[in-house]
Amino acid sequence: MNSLQRRKGRRLFRKLQHSILIDAKKHRDAGEWCLENFGKRWQAIDGTDGAWAMFWAGSKHHNKYIFHFVEEKDMMWFILKWA
Repeated sequence: MNSLQRRKGRRLFRKLQHSILIDAKKHRDAGEWCLENFGKRWQAIDGTDGAWAMFWAGSKHHNKYIFHFVEEKDMMWFILKWA
């Protein structure tokens, strides 16, 4: 990945402004649901432009996954379904 691709990836990630944590046990089903309802997923490595992304929340929240969304309404639908 060259520097232009990294900059593009960071720029696209900044569009994913709305976030929520969910339990790790639900993340696979929630990811499939997002794919069906919101379209393709944003990929950090490929830098593909998607409407949502999912990552492990890290050591501070080791049993959680964080979902990021471009649109607030998508996050709200997600909350209604999975929270």
